[in-house]
Amino acid sequence: MSESKQCTTCHKNFGILTCNGCRQAFCGKHVLEHRQYLTNQLEDIMQNHDLLLEELQHTINEQVLLEKINQWEKTSLTKIQIIAENNRIELRRLIEDSNRQLSKACSDIASDLRCSRHADDFCETDLTRWIQQLDRLKHELTTRSSIQIIDNEQSAIHAIKIQRSDLKNQMIVPYERLSLIRDLSPINRFARERFAKVIGPGKILDNDLVVKCTSTNLDYAFVLGEQMYLHGKQTIRFRIGQAKTPYNIFLGCIASHIAENDTKIHYYSPFTVGWFGCNEIYQHGTVNYNSKAHGYRSDEILSNDVLQLTMDCDRKQIELFQERTNKHHCLSVNTDKTPLPWRFLLVLNRQNDYIRILSL
Repeated sequence: MSESKQCTTCHKNFGILTCNGCRQAFCGKHVLEHRQYLTNQLEDIMQNHDLLLEELQHTINEQVLLEKINQWEKTSLTKIQIIAENNRIELRRLIEDSNRQLSKACSDIASDLRCSRHADDFCETDLTRWIQQLDRLKHELTTRSSIQIIDNEQSAIHAIKIQRSDLKNQMIVPYERLSLIRDLSPINRFARERFAKVIGPGKILDNDLVVKCTSTNLDYAFVLGEQMYLHGKQTIRFRIGQAKTPYNIFLGCIASHIAENDTKIHYYSPFTVGWFGCNEIYQHGTVNYNSKAHGYRSDEILSNDVLQLTMDCDRKQIELFQERTNKHHCLSVNTDKTPLPWRFLLVLNRQNDYIRILSL
């Protein structure tokens, strides 16, 4: 019992009790009401607790989440199996295509050998040419590493994909190289070119207008031009300063975005088109030895000859013109495989062979 105070509810001055919680005074009647009020609040709190617990149990339902994880696992495994099977099929197809091309090349060489032997019509030049052709086939057989497994790391499931290294990537020209793209008009027919880079045994001389092979064991020197060709028709003139016989120099074009990757530069690349020694023409990884069909004879090219290489971007083709013999050859370029802009590609493998770009 506390000291007499007014009841907070009825303001009477007798029978006063003080609540230890809120420290307010109540008479005998109203202290019971205050107690009931506190009891009702406690029941509300208990009810809210029960509701919260029930909601928590519904929100964190372990079984539902586990079922979702199991379904994700099942779906992912199905996707992986489908991707794996598709890649097996694609890998077999690529290997079969490669084997078919190599087999055809071997068959063509064998037919040429049999005919020459039967007719007893061959000489040292023919023997050298056949040896070089066999060496190239052997090299292509042992270096068929252009088939790669690409890991798609951006996928939630790291799916693999079988494809060749000549992926049809969208070509992006760096800003700093835009000035090297030739906007070719009919008036500007001859290009102002220079040798820009050598990969392998070779060196660039004479203010970037001469390239010389320094190979001592027939390794290839891959040489790239400076300019990139996007529109119109433009011609580069080359003088064969020295070329050992039989002639064995490649001249053609390559997609400029591939030219930035040294490991992908090669005359038999799917991104490359051009003419080589042994009467060979290369188009997107396929070689044609049949000079009777395509008309190109590399053995007619001699030291001091002048060759014109024309980039006809509008017609999607490249042209080779031999000024001494007045012979003209043309190869179409599939821009899905060798997208514009192009750069010229030169390949040497005979020590001291060299070529000069003729200035205007």
